[in-house]
Order: sequence, then structure tokens, then C-alpha cells
Amino acid sequence: MYGHRARIGYTSVAFVTEVFPYTFYKMAPDGVALALVTVQQSEFSKNEMDRLYEETMIAAQSLARSGVDLLVLGGRPVLLSRGGTLADIEQSVSDKLGVRVTTDASAQLAAFHALGSKKVATVHPFAEGDNDRHDKMIEQLGLYPAGSLGGGCDLVGLPKIPVGKALEWGREMKKRSPDADTLLFPCPHWAVIEAIDPLEQELGVTVVTNLQATLWHALRVLGIKDKVEGYGRLLREL
Repeated sequence: MYGHRARIGYTSVAFVTEVFPYTFYKMAPDGVALALVTVQQSEFSKNEMDRLYEETMIAAQSLARSGVDLLVLGGRPVLLSRGGTLADIEQSVSDKLGVRVTTDASAQLAAFHALGSKKVATVHPFAEGDNDRHDKMIEQLGLYPAGSLGGGCDLVGLPKIPVGKALEWGREMKKRSPDADTLLFPCPHWAVIEAIDPLEQELGVTVVTNLQATLWHALRVLGIKDKVEGYGRLLREL
């Protein structure tokens, strides 16, 4: 079968899941497969968070039933909307479904620790009004938020963001926050992986993206230690 080394299940919280599988298979080693269920999100309201949480748990059940080797829960705001910690959620879902469980947020934290990140600047595709929320998420991970930059896009338009925007916004973020040692691109549903290596080489920073960190963490949890070239120091060295 295609996933003869590992099958990674992912609950995708998105309006549509288009960029994620395309970029996953660009980075994943041969023999590693993606099992994906999309939970459609159209807004950020409290009622929407409640619905998304319930549907994420249903999606998780489906992926566990399919026999994935690791279940990754996506959508940190959704997962934390009911209270509790990510560790509590991971353990609860794992105990209930009988499969190893992690989250994309846990993957980012593991990546920051492995890379020695201290001051993290966030480049996200949403409105500038979301900057404070993104800074707070960095604080919750125990790191120093070096500022955020929003690209002004909505959930529907994410797959249509041009590839060059990640480079443009990353450069602008580094100008705004020259003391940042790490740039974080937190959403996996827009084109960012092509910007990782160029930004690291040009700006002398570490670049972490949601999907890059999620794949790296999932592989290491599963005991797969392949080094992958072309998508930053995280996958190349650690």
C-alpha cells in the first residue's frame, strides 16, 4: 500500500482542504501517506467553534477506525474552545479511540524547542485585527511574541494566495521585528513552504510553518528519522 511506512491521519479545519495535501506530499518521505477528513469552517464565531469541535471529534473517530498510525488534530482555536489543555485533549482522545494522538499546535511547540527558538514573529494570512490573538498564542506556548503581521485574507480565499506573498510578508515582518529569531507561518491552508529556505538563507532566521512542523513531529513520533531537503532547517537537520 502507499503508506507502507506510516499513515498519518489529520482532521483539517478549513473552508476547503486544497493546499494541505499538495504540500504534504511535496515534503513527505516515500511510503508515508496522509489520511484526511475536512471539517468545514466558514467563520470564527463561538457557535461555529462549538460545531467544529463536535465535528472534529467525529472526524477523529473515522480516522481512528481507518487504522491510521498517528492521529493529528488540527485547528488549535477549535480544540481549546472547550477549555482544558492540548495535552489533556490528546490524552482523552487517545484513550477513547485507542490510537496515538497529537495536535498541530503541539508539533509547533516541539519544533520551537528543537530549534531553540526564543523570540517568535508570526506571519498569518488573516486580518491585522487578529494580530493580538496570534501574539497571545505564542505567549501561551511559553515564548516571546516578537509581533504579528496579517495578510488580510479570509478563509475562502486562502488557496488563492500567490506563492510570493509568504516571501513578501516574511521580509516585511523581519523589518518590523528585527530581533525575532524565528518566523512562524501558522496556517497550513495557503502556499508557504516555498518560502522557508529562501527566508532562512536571506534573513538569517529560523522558519516554522504549521504543516512543516506537523509533518516533522509526526514522523519523529512514529520513529521515522528521514532528513528532508528544501524545506528548512527543521526537516533538514533535526
